[in-house]
Amino acid sequence: MFTILWGAVRSRAAQACTLLVLTALPAAIAAAVPWFAVTAAARGAVTAAESIPAAQRTVVVHADSDTGGDPAGALAAFGESVRRTLPMPGAEGVTGLARPMSVTDATGVADHVNVDYRDGFCEHVTLAAGRCPAAAGDAALTEAVAGRLGVGPGDPIAVQSTPAAPKIAMRVTGIYAITDPSTGYWADELFRVESGLDPIYTVAATFTGTPLGKPVFTWSAEVPVPLLRGDGGYDLGEAVARAGTLGEVVDPTAALRADLSGAGARLLRAVLLAAVPVLLLGWYAIALAGRYTARDRRRDAALLKMRGGNRRRLITLLSGQHLAPLLAGGLLGAAAGLAAGRLLAGPGTPATAAWSVAAAAVVPVVALVTLAASDLLLIRTPVVALQREVPATRGGIAALLADVLLVAVAVAAAYQARSGSPDAGIGALAPTAVAVAVVVLLARVLIRAADRGGSAALRGGRLRSGLTAVRMSRLAGMDRVFALLAVAVTILVTTAGQTTADREAQTERALSELGAARVLTVSAPSWTTLKQAVATADPQGRYAMAAAVDRAGAPQVLAVDTRRLAAVAAWRPEYGPRPQPPAESEPVPPVTGRELVLQVRNDRGMPSAVDVILQNNRTGSRVKVTFVLSRAVEQTVTEPVAAGDCDGGCRLVRWQIPTQLGPDGKPTRKPLTLRSLAQRGPDAELLGTDRLTDTTRWRTVSGDGGLELSGTRDGLAVGPARGSARTESDRLYAVDTALPLPVTLAGPAPVPWRYGEAALTVTGAGQVPARVTAVAPVLPVLGAGGLLTDFDALRRLAGEADPTGVTQVWLTAGAPAAVVDRLKEAGLTVLADETAAGRASRTVGRGTAPAGWFPVFCAVIALLTAAAATAVAASVDRGPQRAAAAALRVQGVSARTLAATRYLGPFALVIGAVLPGVLAALASRRLAGEPDSLFVDGWRLLAPPGVLGWAALLVSGLAAMICLAALAWLIAVSGRNPDSYREGRADR
Repeated sequence: MFTILWGAVRSRAAQACTLLVLTALPAAIAAAVPWFAVTAAARGAVTAAESIPAAQRTVVVHADSDTGGDPAGALAAFGESVRRTLPMPGAEGVTGLARPMSVTDATGVADHVNVDYRDGFCEHVTLAAGRCPAAAGDAALTEAVAGRLGVGPGDPIAVQSTPAAPKIAMRVTGIYAITDPSTGYWADELFRVESGLDPIYTVAATFTGTPLGKPVFTWSAEVPVPLLRGDGGYDLGEAVARAGTLGEVVDPTAALRADLSGAGARLLRAVLLAAVPVLLLGWYAIALAGRYTARDRRRDAALLKMRGGNRRRLITLLSGQHLAPLLAGGLLGAAAGLAAGRLLAGPGTPATAAWSVAAAAVVPVVALVTLAASDLLLIRTPVVALQREVPATRGGIAALLADVLLVAVAVAAAYQARSGSPDAGIGALAPTAVAVAVVVLLARVLIRAADRGGSAALRGGRLRSGLTAVRMSRLAGMDRVFALLAVAVTILVTTAGQTTADREAQTERALSELGAARVLTVSAPSWTTLKQAVATADPQGRYAMAAAVDRAGAPQVLAVDTRRLAAVAAWRPEYGPRPQPPAESEPVPPVTGRELVLQVRNDRGMPSAVDVILQNNRTGSRVKVTFVLSRAVEQTVTEPVAAGDCDGGCRLVRWQIPTQLGPDGKPTRKPLTLRSLAQRGPDAELLGTDRLTDTTRWRTVSGDGGLELSGTRDGLAVGPARGSARTESDRLYAVDTALPLPVTLAGPAPVPWRYGEAALTVTGAGQVPARVTAVAPVLPVLGAGGLLTDFDALRRLAGEADPTGVTQVWLTAGAPAAVVDRLKEAGLTVLADETAAGRASRTVGRGTAPAGWFPVFCAVIALLTAAAATAVAASVDRGPQRAAAAALRVQGVSARTLAATRYLGPFALVIGAVLPGVLAALASRRLAGEPDSLFVDGWRLLAPPGVLGWAALLVSGLAAMICLAALAWLIAVSGRNPDSYREGRADR
């Protein structure tokens, strides 16, 4: 029997090879599904966890306790207790001690400071001077704290629990700076600066006695990704609940764990949505191939029946011919699927590979069962019928019922897609289901049209078109081959359009939420330092821009450098017209001298003082120069500027003219008249009478109180307004930016603006008048509500203070890699670095979007499967077609005409499949409807792109046409009869 089977396979090598390919293609899909689902889920979980700050994935335990004279032993016992009660396999816990204290600076002002110990402290900091603490009483300070206290390495300091408590002596051994504040090591708020001074770090032995002997014991650990996903049944939430007896347990990972839990299910669903239709297509193609190849097996069954073969031998003979190609196809498909899964999702585990091989093995088993069922029908067929050369016919009722079922499923899917839950039930399959139904109906219509048209063409004498049409219409099961090709084209076109739309929507959303292709979240000493650092890193303004986001205010505020906005930001029409830089008022010349000279008239009749507040243009530091006035009326006062305070120039921010009380205890109404301000070394006039008397160059605080200004020929007279009582009432700001402040508004105007003038609260400057220059439906970063204004204008208005908000640096996609190093060298600390591409990859889309490129891989396999099924149909029909061609030659039809029909037939099938396939994709999208949003969370601040864009439609349709045209050419060439071809050459 084995020899007979092997001979049958060898004699039908073409059919065996195509069956091998038909098995290998769906087997590759089946093998790739487990590999991609498991590996991509693990990789996605790691990416999602790494995309959020380490503080949001770090569990912290705090407990108030006593060191008992042995801080190291007590801390070790605490750490062991936490590890037993709150087990986290793979997590590296860090223990520490913290005690709130206070310290008095050089001016006698007490401020809050934490005295801390932390395991591994020296490995997570860099020392600018000195050494790490090594003995009890040793202390490491930051440079800012050391400057505030006026100490350095080797100097003593004293801390105390309260200003009235006894002092505890410590000695400074080093000056430290945190290496990377974004790591989980610094996630515990006790070891970060919330208010007051940076912590003082020491060793554990310092925590003895009162009050350091009663610190807060701390333990923190960054939760590994497998625990966040719940691998192995681990439940972090339950473990944290059990650990409540330890003290205060802070677990910020609940939202992340919920997101990771849902992400795995969404990814698996997306993979199945892409793979299941292709697997069904492959199963149908194998069944169709079995139907076509049954003609040869009919003769085998008839011969064996005539020789007395029993049922077992018949099954062995018929189904045994499938074993070799099915097994080979399964092995080849498993290898291809593993390779494709690794290429798409990265390396996996041996367990994942085992699941993939098992999934691939299901395909040849199902194929063998399907083909064996077809062979059982042959066994029951009488010998006379088996020997009859009659083409197989379709069962009319069964085929009609199958088509009706497909249409019913398509209608149900389209209805579900247009309902309130489009992703529930079969709604997600609506485009594919509708397309299949449309294609099946078109197949019935076109085959019958070809039959009628072919007959009419033959009667009219048009042999080429007539013979081509008749040949295609009379081929058994050709409508199913046509439907198979058209469905594959529809899957390819729909998948290409969906994938393109998903990528475009994710990129647009990421750019909208970030504002630029790359955004650095930075920590800067001041907004001035940030602006100067960006100017240093990118002097020409081609790829970097300073920005700040304040989400705590009402309304939310986005400040951008409008001079660099066009070059750096990803601006869209939905954001309204691009804001222009505000007009600058003529600024006061920068102060660069060693001394300032003030000419002033004092009409108060008592000693007074006038402060000039400056800001260094490079560092943003505040510089104060105080002019002490005598009782004299006319006087000129000279005061020095501290060396180095105005290196690089200082801008004049404001005057501060304190209100004085008269003999009656009430504020004196007598003014001070500012005549001029000049500098020496180099000598220059900064403010003359003409500038001072122009009251449009100066502003006071808004609202009640403040200062009253009066421009006279002698200068600017400044006196207290009636009812002045606020601390800002003595401030007179220089106006060096246009007012009202131009803003772009999104969403409804703030309630106070509806009943009064628009104004923006700026830290350090109070209420600043604003003017809405444009209204947009949405703004970058802020979304549907907030306002956008100029970064530099806001910085200038804030004076020596900094407006609130998170400071950022926006970069273009092509920004040089060295720009980050330049920003760091200029004094910035990079806290986070996020790109639009990275954010887009973490955005959760609907349908097959979470599967990335896997649906495209499935669509390509679908097209190849349909092509292989078409090749099977062509190979089994090759003999009868050659016989028909020979008969037509005998009847006088020319070889040229027969050659034309041989080529026209396959190409007509290809064109007839591609065009209806594209039309079916368009119709299915029209009937199923465009989605309101392409994201799971329903985000739709920007209109979603069309799912079937013309670019994706043309590219995918053209690719399908080229692939199937190559198949048609191969079919035509392989169907050529060498003998008749030579005779045709002789006829010509």
